[in-house]
Formats: sequence, C-alpha cells, structure tokens
Amino acid sequence: MSERMLPGMEVGELARLVRNREISAVELAEACLDRIDVCQEDTNAFVSWDRKATLEQARRRDDEAAGGQLAGPLHGIPIAVKDNYLTADYATTAGSKVYPGTTGIDANAVARLKRAGAIIIGKTNMHEWAYGATNEVSAYGTTRNPWDTTAMTGGSSGGSGAALAARMVPAALGSDTGGSVRIPAAACGVSGIKPTYGLTSRRGVLPLSWSLDVAGPMARSAVDLDLLLRAMSERDRHAEPGLSDKQDELPDLLSGRRFAVPCGPGFERSREVSEVFERALGVLSDQGAAIDEIEIDEMETGFAAWKVILHSEAAAYHTESLQDRHDDYSDNVRIQLEAGRCLAAVDYLRAQQFRERFNANVKAALAPYDALLLPTLPVTAPRIGQEYVRIADRNVSCQDAMTYVAWVANMTGLPAVSVPCGFDGARLPVGLMIIGSAMADFELLKIASAYQTLTDWHLCRPIGGRTQAEGELA
Repeated sequence: MSERMLPGMEVGELARLVRNREISAVELAEACLDRIDVCQEDTNAFVSWDRKATLEQARRRDDEAAGGQLAGPLHGIPIAVKDNYLTADYATTAGSKVYPGTTGIDANAVARLKRAGAIIIGKTNMHEWAYGATNEVSAYGTTRNPWDTTAMTGGSSGGSGAALAARMVPAALGSDTGGSVRIPAAACGVSGIKPTYGLTSRRGVLPLSWSLDVAGPMARSAVDLDLLLRAMSERDRHAEPGLSDKQDELPDLLSGRRFAVPCGPGFERSREVSEVFERALGVLSDQGAAIDEIEIDEMETGFAAWKVILHSEAAAYHTESLQDRHDDYSDNVRIQLEAGRCLAAVDYLRAQQFRERFNANVKAALAPYDALLLPTLPVTAPRIGQEYVRIADRNVSCQDAMTYVAWVANMTGLPAVSVPCGFDGARLPVGLMIIGSAMADFELLKIASAYQTLTDWHLCRPIGGRTQAEGELA
C-alpha cells in the first residue's frame, strides 16, 4: 500500500490498519503532513501545523499499540481542528487578530477525541470569528476550494472542508451556527454533521452565538461521521457498535422510509442544483422510500429572526473587545458586530418568541416523516470575490445564499447531515442535506450511509478540476 494513499482513506479503515499494526501511526501522520506540504499553497486550508509535535504524538500511539494499549476507536488517526477550538498544543485565534492565541487548554470535544486515540495535526483556517459563510475573511487569508481554487469553500469551517477534499487529513472538526459545518461540506464535496444542540460540548469553542452554535465533525463518509460523533458525544456513545459494523444492513434501511421535501418560498434553488437533487431523490425512492412535498411557512421571517439572534448574541460576546481592539477586527466582521449592538433588547426577545413558534411548526411538519430532504446549498460554490448569485430570478448575496436553508437546523436545534450527491456542469460539488428529529443524529447517519452505499460521490476527489476515482491521486 502506497503511503500517498493513506490520507484519502476512510477513518474506520485507517483505524483498523493501525489497530492491526498493518501501518504505523507514524506512517499515517507522515503521509498527511506530506500532503499538507503539497496542497497548502493552493488551498490555504491550515493556519498552523507542527511536523515534529505530530510525529511525537504518533510515536506515542505506536508505542501504546505495541504494548497492547489502544486508547480508543480513533487510535493513531490524525484530525484537523478548526481554529476556534481551544487546543493545548496550538494557538487558537478564530482567524482574527483580536484573540491572543492562548494555548495549554483543550476544548472538551478535542479532549474527547484525544482520549479516543486521535492525533491533533493542526488548526484549520476559518471565516474570522466564524462570522461569515464564505471563508474569504480571515487574518490568514482566503481559503480556496480544491475543486476550483477560484471558487469559495464556504464557511465558516472552510479550512476543514478544503483539507478533507484535498486529502490532507481523514477527519476534521468544524462548528455550525447557521450551516458552518454543512456549507463547506457541500461546497467541497465532503460529509459533515451539525449535531442536535447539546449532544456535543461547546466548552472551549470560542462562541459566535451561544444559542445557535454546535460543535460537529467533518469527514468523507457518513460512516466516519458516526465514528467521530460517538467519540465526541456527551452521552458516551463511543462504546456502542457503530455503522462500520453494519455495512451489509444499510441499503435495506431505506425501504419503507418516509421523507419530506420542503418546497415553496425560502426553498428555491438553481436549475443545476435542482437536477442533481432530483437524481438523489430517485436513488432513495428506487430503494422503496416514499417522498412527499410539504410546505413550511414563514421562512423569510424565520431567516430574519435567526439573523437577529445571531447578531445580538455575537455583539454581546464582543462588546468589550470591540471597544478596546476596534481596529483589529476586519471591516466585514466589525460592521456586523456594530450592527448587532444597534439591535434593541426587544428585537432579540421578539426573535426568540418567534423562534419558539417557528420551531414548533417545523417539528410538526417533520413528525410524520423520518427526515426532511433538501439541497444543502441552493447554488454551488460561487467565485471568490463574487458578491451575488441568482436564485429564483433575484440577486442574493453570497453570504445569504450560503445560509439560505441551512439556518433552519440551528434555529430549531435539530440534527442535520450533509453528504455529496453529485456535481454541476462546472464540476463543482452539490450536497444533500438530511434533517431529523432531536437526538436522531445516529439514525440520520444510517440514512446518509445507506445513500452512500448506493452512490460513490463521496469517493470522488479533485484533480485538475475533474472528478476522479478514489484510487487516483493528484
């Protein structure tokens, strides 16, 4: 097996190889580090990494394995961490000049992954303070999409999405306030899950909006997301059998399922995205799933209420530093924070009151079904520097286009997974989003995994702007 192949393999398979000592953790870490060296200049996916420290971690994992002491299901697996998670061995800056870069502490989610055996390989680039969905704004510069380096990665976890798509690492962490795990997952052709609010710990993750933020994993397959989420979960799910033990059962899980596709105002999408999405629905219906169209009202008002909550909570967190370090914020983030400070308490309270009603409506619409299905993004990745895209015969800012429907899962607290489901005419990825009931995270991942046993979109990789089979490397 070529070491160049290793970073492109799935987490579960790599963990098996390390566990059986068919490869060493050092070999795997070196392969990922070499891939970072090759791809970093084109993508700007990472803000920090440390070859020496990573290899020291890997050697310790190999010594543990040699002594029969496996730390857990992720033993020896390199994982990249978004730059808003506190990490003991790397500075944390949230892509900003404002935060001092404190080290010495791991966020709870990072600590849990380490206890499961993971190796933290470095920190990934992000939209400054997670306050944007394009990943164009960062103290470290714009992140570029491996499928087309003139295109956005989406954000704010764009560095993690790019690192996965370029096969620098097999897994990464993101955070999600209005789609920030799922947006770059869709734009970069990888998989990601925004867990149920509260299933994973936010302790040690620098906040954007505390009632919307969620910590979530990103990987290339839903099976890997299942493995990572079990390790991250506050409910100690890592000890239970995961999807990697149930591969033969997955296709049959779609028969008899009932899915709903929300339609109408707020759910518009481009023609090309719609065509890809319809083909994905066909895969599910061919397996015996029933698919209905439904309407969810007040999407426009819901979007506005989500923004009020987001801006108000962000402004509250940044009030002191905005006064003391005003000029250290980018114009993009500073303007949004100042707008948030102009919102009255009554605006915030009314948005939260509306949120309760809206959430009840969404949950009632979902109740008869196993999940809601919709495209993660209404368009594929816009060009870097592009300001607007066309949706339903109107111009929409790229920021609003990226969060067009993804915000619903944050507003409601419901779990949502995004998996690749095809490409547009420019060979840019399209994502399928699956939203389920609260705490149905692992059931959603079964559905996503079943879809991925029937398709191979998650195995495609970017090489010179063309999709290629998993076995071929740039």
